[in-house]
Amino acid sequence: SEETAAKIFAEENPLRKVIRWNNVYDLTITGIVETPPVNSHLQFSSLISFTTRYHDPRYFMGWYGGNQYYHYLELLPGAEVDGLASRLDGFMYEHLNRGREGSGFATYARLQPLGDIHLRSGFAGEIGPVGSMGNIYIYSAIALFILFIACINFMNLTTAMSTTRAREVSMRKVFGAAKPSLIRQFLGETILMSVVALILAVILIEAFLPAFSGIVNRELTLYQWKNIDLLIGIPLLIVFVGVLAGSYPAFYLSSFKPVNVLKGVLKGHRGYTGLRNSLVLFQFALSIVLIICTIVIYTQLGYIRSRDPGYRQENIMILTFTSEEFKQEVEQLKERLAALPDIYSSTATSAPPGAGLTSNGYRPEGNDQYRMFHVVDVDYDYIRTMGLELTAGRGFSKEIGTDQDAYLINETLARQLNWDEPVGKNIHRNGNHFVIGVVKDFHFASMHQEIAPLIFTMKPYLGYDHLIVRFSTSNLPGLIGQIEEAWKEIDPNEPFEYTFMDEVFDMVYRTEKRMSRMLLYFAGLAILIACMGLFGLALHNTEQRTREIGIRKVFGSTISGVVVLLTGKYTRWVLLANVLAWPIAYLIARQYMQMYAYHIALPFWVFFVAALAVYIIALLTISFQSIRAGSSNPSDSLRHE
Repeated sequence: SEETAAKIFAEENPLRKVIRWNNVYDLTITGIVETPPVNSHLQFSSLISFTTRYHDPRYFMGWYGGNQYYHYLELLPGAEVDGLASRLDGFMYEHLNRGREGSGFATYARLQPLGDIHLRSGFAGEIGPVGSMGNIYIYSAIALFILFIACINFMNLTTAMSTTRAREVSMRKVFGAAKPSLIRQFLGETILMSVVALILAVILIEAFLPAFSGIVNRELTLYQWKNIDLLIGIPLLIVFVGVLAGSYPAFYLSSFKPVNVLKGVLKGHRGYTGLRNSLVLFQFALSIVLIICTIVIYTQLGYIRSRDPGYRQENIMILTFTSEEFKQEVEQLKERLAALPDIYSSTATSAPPGAGLTSNGYRPEGNDQYRMFHVVDVDYDYIRTMGLELTAGRGFSKEIGTDQDAYLINETLARQLNWDEPVGKNIHRNGNHFVIGVVKDFHFASMHQEIAPLIFTMKPYLGYDHLIVRFSTSNLPGLIGQIEEAWKEIDPNEPFEYTFMDEVFDMVYRTEKRMSRMLLYFAGLAILIACMGLFGLALHNTEQRTREIGIRKVFGSTISGVVVLLTGKYTRWVLLANVLAWPIAYLIARQYMQMYAYHIALPFWVFFVAALAVYIIALLTISFQSIRAGSSNPSDSLRHE
């Protein structure tokens, strides 16, 4: 790419230059390509010809290998995609699956449009980071719900405070204003408010966008002028919000009869009051759903963090090899690290837990066909370094030369093969390999998946790719420096790259963490907006009942009695909101749990906690006005009667 060429060669012409890859291959630069844009799922610094791979037999590039690669097809104009897709099964059977009949394993190919890869792929092994259309739908729906709550508040407060504009409407009608013109006036006012809200929103977006980009792990910008949807969508959103929020108040206010208003006999319509109560009920139901879902996600993530994965996560560092030559020096590196006082042990492996799994074909004893099992290549110190437990037999030993051809298996594989005594059984792959031990099941993959059958070998196909180091130190930066020094003594040109096991573990569940944080913010925002509307309604309700409260106090009512009077209907709303919210939250939480092979039982206490939390928040919101009204002097409210 242009960027890589500039980094390596500066102003020099890189064409026909030779660079060495992984300290094995000499590659000739034949062209410079434009650096991929940030929104491309194909991110690369260089492109290497497949011819290079075909020259190396270790990559096994025949029909029964190379399954880790993707194929991009440019179809002829007018080609029928469905017709091509229907022929793929026969194509794969002819070249691949015919030879696998009876093995219980087959390979299939499917087509997907290039534009669907980023958001609609549904495949966990894409080349680059991908998004989720499902998450976008969820976030968009919640955002629209919150916007709808704000519109509800506006409608409620406008209709509740309608008496302040009743005389204005009546006087306009007396002087000839028609109902349509009044409706246009009120809608115009609301749309103007939406425009002002947009200006404030842009200011808030500029302030919070960096933090939001960090939450979603995307570099976002508001000013995407090439996006025609954005240019058209913002004005439409302004009009939509203005009309949605203003339509009901506009029709309500414009329906006043001047004669009733000017006589002072204006009364609220029962239908309007019922709708207002229903809208408040909807607000609290949505808030309860968000709270329940947020608590469930946090509880599940807490369960994952607290569940024993079956191996050590703390104080584990993972070093990554790149060159073939450095892989040959792994024993030398282990010896140098063993001399450091803070190093407990180290082990070489083809992949650490959470980094993905490789599958190969094996024929276990008692089976006529090959079966596909996951495999990880390890060395003698793997069991000790990872803190694994053996349930039968023994681990690999340096003192026993035949262990180079032996296998360890996990409990799941033994159960799947119905082996009551697995030790001593043999598994065929390029010769017979005897099982010398059974490892207690541990979560090599994420908890989204059930623990799968797993084989441990000591013959990595292309050498070990990682060194897992277990340490104990209070001076981690100093230890990293010592490890890097030992690394550079072996090969100063090998890049020193490392990570930690707990970081790999957290990365597997990063999506859920982001979603839980987003839901937490959304729930807080929804509750805040709902409480703002509730506070306004409580204020208006208290003002309307000021004289009633004064009369009640004259006849002996206490402050607590007034508070109960004013908060009683809000209590009913919260209870009804729970009746609506609980079934919806249950279905959402249950669907979320099905994403995990290992999950908590749905905690029903969450529903009661959410109900109590929303009730307390609602009570605190309205209690200020209620206590203030109950504490007022009756003479102040009755002196003008």
